[in-house]
Amino acid sequence: MQTGRATAASVVDQQTLRLQRYSLGALTHAFALVVLACAVAFGFMKLAPAILLALAMVVVNAALFAALRSGWNLRFKDPSLTAPQLYAGITILMIASYYTDGPRGIVVGLTFVIFLFGVFRLTIREFVTLTLYTLAAYALVINLALHLRPETVASVQNEWFNWLLLAVALPWFAYVGGRISALRERLRMRTRELEDAVGTIHAMATRDEVTGLYSRPFFTESLRHALLQAERHERGVALFFIDADRFKVINDTLGHAAGDRVLRELGARVRKAVRESDIVGRLGGDEFVVLVESTSGTEALTEVAQKIVRAASQPFSLDGRELPLSVSVGVAIAPADGRDEQELMRNADIAMYRAKAQGRNRFAFYAPQMGEHADERLALEAELARAAERGELRLFLQPKVRIADGTISGAEALLRWQHPRLGLLEPDRFIAIAEEAGSIVSLGRWVLAEACRAAAGWARLPGERLRVAVNLSARQFSDPNLLEDIDRALAEAGLPGELLELEITESVVMPEPERSAEVMHALRSRGIRLSMDDFGTGYSSLGYLKRFPLDTVKMDRSFVSDLPDGGDDAAIARAVLGMAHGLHIQVVAEGVERAEQLEFLRREGCHEYQGYYCSRPIPADQFTDLLQSHARNPGRG
Repeated sequence: MQTGRATAASVVDQQTLRLQRYSLGALTHAFALVVLACAVAFGFMKLAPAILLALAMVVVNAALFAALRSGWNLRFKDPSLTAPQLYAGITILMIASYYTDGPRGIVVGLTFVIFLFGVFRLTIREFVTLTLYTLAAYALVINLALHLRPETVASVQNEWFNWLLLAVALPWFAYVGGRISALRERLRMRTRELEDAVGTIHAMATRDEVTGLYSRPFFTESLRHALLQAERHERGVALFFIDADRFKVINDTLGHAAGDRVLRELGARVRKAVRESDIVGRLGGDEFVVLVESTSGTEALTEVAQKIVRAASQPFSLDGRELPLSVSVGVAIAPADGRDEQELMRNADIAMYRAKAQGRNRFAFYAPQMGEHADERLALEAELARAAERGELRLFLQPKVRIADGTISGAEALLRWQHPRLGLLEPDRFIAIAEEAGSIVSLGRWVLAEACRAAAGWARLPGERLRVAVNLSARQFSDPNLLEDIDRALAEAGLPGELLELEITESVVMPEPERSAEVMHALRSRGIRLSMDDFGTGYSSLGYLKRFPLDTVKMDRSFVSDLPDGGDDAAIARAVLGMAHGLHIQVVAEGVERAEQLEFLRREGCHEYQGYYCSRPIPADQFTDLLQSHARNPGRG
């Protein structure tokens, strides 16, 4: 859009310059009118031909002016219309010389005056053509005058001498003029190359290479300048800090090229959602910023934030697959939330993380108390990186129960963090931090290894061997070392592959279904069972299930909580169970807490359940006691 406007402005500027050049030619014709009037007054020309010549000059200039004003001239190779002006000038000059009753030597001088207008425009070839036309026209004038108006010819020798003078001088003039035009063209090209180079350097310094938005240095400088102006004029400045939700999943699963396309699309959407005068930049990664000057209150800023969130959340089609996009937006307002660019940027960033903590795909305004939470988050991020080596991670297990007979079939492995200062933390306090900080893969390896060890211990107990289920994060599933990590965990624990179950969410497998299917088949070849977690809450089609080698789907707790009374949830539960039965896939219901929920699931043919109705998640070292207790009293099935 900006390039189009710049091109249009350049065309207008060039047309203005052409009109200015035309004005010089028109002014010359105006002087010629004065010369015609003098020629009539002194008796060198009769009135009738003088009037015709004057009309001819007016018509020619009017036509040229109309062509330049209407843009019709842009159809020609030379939009300046220099050549038509020169040919018209020479033609009018020759007609005037024919009707002159006095000496025609003035033609020689005026010819060079007309030729001067082409010095910076015509090539040598064009000048030579104009020279030949001039010599032919002047020769015609002399011959016509000798035969039709001999009384106006004072000396034949003088007339042809004037022609000879033009024949000798004009070719040299044409050569020199053409060389000057060529030099001018080369100079213009060098100037254009220099401007392009300067423009490229400026773009590299001010624009982000991937999105074309303003770069971090330029945006930071613009923010600093805006804050100074705002302080001087006592007005507000708002900073929007925008972060793409779960962008690392797209980047890690689909590759950096696809990630760059998503960033370009997000940048374009943000740019369209704000005013033309607002400054939009990319700080790096998946972080965007918007500078809004002259704010008119939080109500207007709320509307801007809503527009950004809505624009970003529209589905994005990438190579035939639809990707869910969303952003979290933090808003900080100067001077209340910061008087310099560092403080304002920091507080907008803090507000953005608050929006993420509240569920993503939303915005939040900065409040002073948020600073405390931001400091805590940074501390947790640093401490989480060393939690495993400090022995602070804990494995918890929640049993899975067969609905048919009430026996425990296995357990889901869950992670807890025994923080030295904050106590036992559940995943919602630190998993998002681990995902953003990049430590989620190492945490996943720890859970996998510990879960395999625990399941190997159960396998040594008398009775049926139980499976352990482990959740795989998106980054862990896309990690090229995933199969190697699983093989190592099974080998070190001495656990058969068929006693391990891996739980994967829809959002993990759908961005790249072909690759996901390959990985899942490789896992199945090791005897490992596969389960789709939180089924029904993602964005995949049920038809995709046929492409994946799944053993189990887990019905999300949001569909179980209102059973059996919730009409919509009951209908969804029946649909999931019917679909799974048709595909010969088992169903595990999550979040079962009441007997009536379990009874509904039993009637509808659900296979297993998890939930507080049987047991809360318990430490791994207590799970054996739970197994023995449940074996003595399996009444919750």
